Amino acid sequence: MTRRFPCPDADFWSRARRAAATVPAFAVALALGALALAPGRPAHAAPATVIGCDQANAAIRITAPGDYALDPSCTYTAGITISASDVELDCRRAVIDDVERNDGRGIHVTAPTDVALRNVRVHRCDIRNFLNNVRVSRDGFKELAEGHEYDVEYENVVIEDSRLTDSRGSGVFVNGYVTGVTLRNLDISGAGSVGIYLEAGSKGTLVERNRVHRNGYGDVTPEGIPFVVGGVELRYLSTGREGIAIDGARDNVVRNNRIEGNSYGGIFLYKNCGEYFTQQPNQWWTRRYGADGNLIEKNRIAGEYTGVWIGSRMAENLLFMDCSDPAYASGPVARLHLDYAKQNVVQRNVFTDVDYGIRVEDDGNTIASNRFRSGDATDQAILVGTAHRTSVLGLPVNGTTITGNASQIRDNPAPFGWIHGHESTTFERNRARGRLATLVPGVQPTINFHLFVKQILPGS
Repeated sequence: MTRRFPCPDADFWSRARRAAATVPAFAVALALGALALAPGRPAHAAPATVIGCDQANAAIRITAPGDYALDPSCTYTAGITISASDVELDCRRAVIDDVERNDGRGIHVTAPTDVALRNVRVHRCDIRNFLNNVRVSRDGFKELAEGHEYDVEYENVVIEDSRLTDSRGSGVFVNGYVTGVTLRNLDISGAGSVGIYLEAGSKGTLVERNRVHRNGYGDVTPEGIPFVVGGVELRYLSTGREGIAIDGARDNVVRNNRIEGNSYGGIFLYKNCGEYFTQQPNQWWTRRYGADGNLIEKNRIAGEYTGVWIGSRMAENLLFMDCSDPAYASGPVARLHLDYAKQNVVQRNVFTDVDYGIRVEDDGNTIASNRFRSGDATDQAILVGTAHRTSVLGLPVNGTTITGNASQIRDNPAPFGWIHGHESTTFERNRARGRLATLVPGVQPTINFHLFVKQILPGS
């Protein structure tokens, strides 16, 4: 039954006018202002420009400010480049898929080094199979003069609420000297290399509330990867890569993420040694900064070999990386370079079933209020120390602060250890299985034949 309402008569409108006259003018203005400023209801926003299915197989470039949207009924196959400020791209859950697996970037935010990008937001995307599903770059960054890398900066570049799967390289790559990036609420899995890579010189990236899982297996096979040396065919067994790489990137915040089941570990902090200096001179560039001043907090890290590794390349053999940094030790089959990862804070994280929760191989780092849980008595919570720098240069790890950590590793009353010596370590209020613990001599984990290489095998 349809309900009918009587039409207001003249007396109704007269009463309404008298009632309105009694309402203060400022209240009306406040109500109108609140309506105009209500979240999600901009008073004068233009409708988004829809990038339709007719453009789905062409490379798309966004070069002007505005709001843009994809059509979720089609699949975009050639990637989208954003090179303007004040851009919002709402993918509306559309798929961006490099089905031919021949393009480099799914979403690429980039501009020349003399252009400041600000207020770029990309969200609700499903990106698959690119070399990098997301990349943020500055065109020409390798030529920036020392001391002038940040004269022009990016601000408020936000990638969020998206699913990034099966990239051939890193899932997200934040390139050299990029600033002001936020990576939030991303599900990143199946990357052949690192899930999130923060390149040398980038700084101020916020990585929060992401799930980074099952990445880094691109080179991991039971039979090994074939290669040839001097006409002899060999194979190598790869360690694979970590979930998040902080490679000479500074002042980043990594918090409230779930990191689990990646090939070689959770979060690694290190400095690239200037790889492929003579082998690939056109791609080489100077890495000037260490992985310093980063905050890693409130993450949940599970099912990893190493949870957080500070100075992860300090004792690694880098012979085949063709580094431009000077070596501190070398021989016929090994070359060692100093690594740099200082003044980092790792606090209030939870590690579950991780072989080595936190490893510290550089100076001045703080490890505080973390929790370690495992059913395997061989797992270790914290291990401080580095092998070759200590023995060759007489420089053990110095100035580590370890306070307020708690371990519940079954049948392991001594999960906090040191190796090869340590200096000026603060160790206070740490507990193992409910009791105050001490820092005890530990055992050196396996050092691989070469960085990322577990073992060399004869060719098939």
